[in-house]
Amino acid sequence: MAASQNDEKSDLFNWVTEVWKKVLFQPDDEIAVNTFQKYFAKDIVIKINHDHVPREAYYGYITSTRAAYDLTLIYGKEVKVWESPNGGGSLVYDGALNYTDKKTGEEQTGHVIMVLDIRKDDNGEMRIVQTTEVVTRSEGSVKAFEG
Repeated sequence: MAASQNDEKSDLFNWVTEVWKKVLFQPDDEIAVNTFQKYFAKDIVIKINHDHVPREAYYGYITSTRAAYDLTLIYGKEVKVWESPNGGGSLVYDGALNYTDKKTGEEQTGHVIMVLDIRKDDNGEMRIVQTTEVVTRSEGSVKAFEG
């Protein structure tokens, strides 16, 4: 079991960070789509603020956000982690990002605390099987997910 008390990041945190970088922060839409399809379980349970969000609605929100904004990771922190001896585990992730509107150049910041559950599937691939997110945005045109 990995500890979260020092500056060293767990393997699980590094894996989640890499998945999110590919889904949100790099410019190639094909990489983003393929990463989402590969690492977000088909039966994933998603909650954003107090709403249950179906996987396809979450996917649509991600793709529409990518289309409208350039996204930059400001920071990502590992708050707490439990790593399963069989791979996967649970992670509390604290992150902030910058949204820049591709048309107007307007900038905003977003903040998220996520509690993620990750499991290895029958093929040994890690998958995000559940995420609960508390999301806020600075003032402006970017809105939190509205299902």
